[in-house]
Amino acid sequence: MKRHIKSFRTRIILLAVIPAAVMWSCTEAAFNRYPLDDFTEDKFFVDETNVNQMLVNAYSSTRSVYAYYYYVADISADDTYNSKFNNSSDHITINEANVMASNGALANLWTYSYTVISRAHLVLENSETIEMDADLKKRYQNEAKYLRALMYFNLVRIFGDVPLVLEDVKDDKQLFEYVREPKENVYKQIIQDLTDALELPPRYDINIDIGRATSTAARALLGEVYLTLNDYPSAVGVLRDLVEGNTYGYRLLDDYADIFDADNPNNDEIVFAIQYARGYDSSMNMSNGIVSGTFPNEDMTIQIGSGIIARGTGTYLLTRDLYREFAPADERLSMIETMKGTRKDYIFMLKYYDFGMTSRIDSGCDWIVHRWADVLLMYAEALNETGSTNDALQYVTEVRTRAGLATDPAIASGASAMRHAIAQERRLELYGEGHRWFDLIRTGKAIEVMNAHFSDPTLDNDEIGENSKMEEYKLLFPIPVDQVLLNPDKIKQNPGY
Repeated sequence: MKRHIKSFRTRIILLAVIPAAVMWSCTEAAFNRYPLDDFTEDKFFVDETNVNQMLVNAYSSTRSVYAYYYYVADISADDTYNSKFNNSSDHITINEANVMASNGALANLWTYSYTVISRAHLVLENSETIEMDADLKKRYQNEAKYLRALMYFNLVRIFGDVPLVLEDVKDDKQLFEYVREPKENVYKQIIQDLTDALELPPRYDINIDIGRATSTAARALLGEVYLTLNDYPSAVGVLRDLVEGNTYGYRLLDDYADIFDADNPNNDEIVFAIQYARGYDSSMNMSNGIVSGTFPNEDMTIQIGSGIIARGTGTYLLTRDLYREFAPADERLSMIETMKGTRKDYIFMLKYYDFGMTSRIDSGCDWIVHRWADVLLMYAEALNETGSTNDALQYVTEVRTRAGLATDPAIASGASAMRHAIAQERRLELYGEGHRWFDLIRTGKAIEVMNAHFSDPTLDNDEIGENSKMEEYKLLFPIPVDQVLLNPDKIKQNPGY
């Protein structure tokens, strides 16, 4: 498996180094003339190789998005927190539900998401203007549509109405014409893109393709979109085709820890993941820097297995609130460690810890967007909400059995009991994978759960802050202030900020 993904990751590097080809000697004459090999679109897009290079660049750019995604997806919720000893205001204010429009993480998340969208548009438009194999063209276009849909799904859930850009912007003046499109229209486009992407292969077995978007990934994301929209019948339809029609080897791995092993990427449980790799020059942005945030920011060296990691940043620690929810026999605890520090006791996850690291922070652990356990629990949720509570029990049981736990059949006694069981199982199964905040939002539990969390007397100020409070307007995050200031007539701020 590692051999497979290395091929794909090598291709990701190629486009990043293309600008280095524009070189000349440092003479006065060189600076006095325009470079003849300037990379404009019409010169770059010559054949299908260039289309693929731009598509790979779009995949590569998702790393920058997910370097900030977890701030909103997890730190804003009750499973993880930022240790305030690092004085990172971007993390702290999100953690304490006190975020401002000037938050740098939100600005980066916005900018990098639209960067991926821009790369997708370059693929979609330029693949139409060159001669290339028709099937390959359609595949590349549908991969680009999947990435565009994924970015817009993140954006609309975080910010609400957002500019819906559906073409490559050729003139900067165009940027001032975009307004915040009603979220209903954004979701309509997401659904259309994912419906098109259902034509992709369900899985790849050729080295160079493993790690790319598939129809399985599109179906999983489309199922989550329908759940978010509370369109449960549509969610049942799309997820049933995936779960009950699975003939492509997707499954729950026997060992929970194996899912996250950097030496076992894109395994049978992974539906789609943001790809990382160890062993490259740090300037190439190939390793997963999130691992630093998962460790305490104290002056000590932590050794786990043969790997070593020094002081972390403490931006992505686990709460005691989450930790005490696990039964002692729960095998998912294998990915959680505890440590007594100088300041306090810490709980941290190993999901991004690469056991192959030996001398520097260089994690090849991927960020998982969807995996099979997530798909099974989404399907269970959709079934339960459409009256098939007994059918939902099977899929919750599968996930719990892998964790070494028995399942009480009483959870199928009614929709409410099953709803609670599914929510709890998603929390314990998917912690630290970017689902918790959006699960709370989707199920209407964010205000109730977060205010209970903020008022928990067993949690310290480091975990919850002082006077933290979740309110209705905070269910959306503020539009980055620079976007509003650049175009105040058409980009209006969310209420409350």
